[in-house]
Amino acid sequence: MRELTLEEVETLLKEGVAYARSVGRASTVAVVDFGGHLRGVLRPEKGRIANPPIAEKKAWTSAALQRPTSMVRELMLPGAFGYGLQHTDERFCIVAGGFPIYDEDGDLIGAIGASGG
Repeated sequence: MRELTLEEVETLLKEGVAYARSVGRASTVAVVDFGGHLRGVLRPEKGRIANPPIAEKKAWTSAALQRPTSMVRELMLPGAFGYGLQHTDERFCIVAGGFPIYDEDGDLIGAIGASGG
């Protein structure tokens, strides 16, 4: 399994912030590796101070569960298969904005999260 390169991490961060700016948002972007360890975070001007840890949690959740955070909420509703899982680790985030990143072989190599939209 390969790792995200520093250049890939920088590109993801910069392009994520650029996209947010293009739609009028000051979103913070975070990237984690396949183990959920922070590789980088970028908070633009006027980005809220609460956004970096939220973006990191979204990325961590996507890496941990290997799915977008928009799908995680449904798993953790009362009566659902994963109900209560969010109480096992404070890093879980059930808010949309986190996406897993896979390599060309389909292996998880990291995740990206955005907060502040």
